[in-house]
Amino acid sequence: MLPRTLISLATAMLLAGHADLRAATLQTYVLDPVHTQIVFFADHLGFSHGIGRVRIAQGWFQFDEDDWSTARADVVVDMSSLDMGEPAWSEKVRSPQFLDTAQWPTARFIGRRLEKTAASEGILHGELWLRGVRRDVDLAVTFNRAGGDPYAFKDKAGFSARTELDRFDFGMQTYREVVGGPVELRIEVEGVRSAAPPGEAATDATEEH
Repeated sequence: MLPRTLISLATAMLLAGHADLRAATLQTYVLDPVHTQIVFFADHLGFSHGIGRVRIAQGWFQFDEDDWSTARADVVVDMSSLDMGEPAWSEKVRSPQFLDTAQWPTARFIGRRLEKTAASEGILHGELWLRGVRRDVDLAVTFNRAGGDPYAFKDKAGFSARTELDRFDFGMQTYREVVGGPVELRIEVEGVRSAAPPGEAATDATEEH
């Protein structure tokens, strides 16, 4: 029998090799700000659902098609970019009565774990900082595909995601009789494969005020 020290060394080498293999398959993608879209829908007096749009400031995600549980994401959203399709309406939603973008110009979502539920679907469990409030948020995610973009000459991965937030949970208590509490989010994501490891996205979204 091999001495215990040799067995321990061999085991450590195997584990290290397995970790290196996983690291090689776990790819990092930097978000494409042009093709990554965030829109939301909120009820207006029961007549219609107002549609708003915000842009990402920066972000990245990691994803391994063979092991979804290793996925991670860190996204900063530019809340001051909010557009409701009409200037006065947009300014109202950016005001302290709603998003208060002067005090909180960014929001941040950190995805901690992606739970695979079907061949191309899963739940991304994470945390959202919005308007100075942190809440656990789960995104229903669909993996669209990964591959080469023949026009950009880059490798990409794309996802679609949905979730629902309650604006009251984030301190937006005004106009309860006019604007509904539930807000539906729809997100389209394209990430460009990057050779660099991800860094913590810089933002003031999680700072205490």
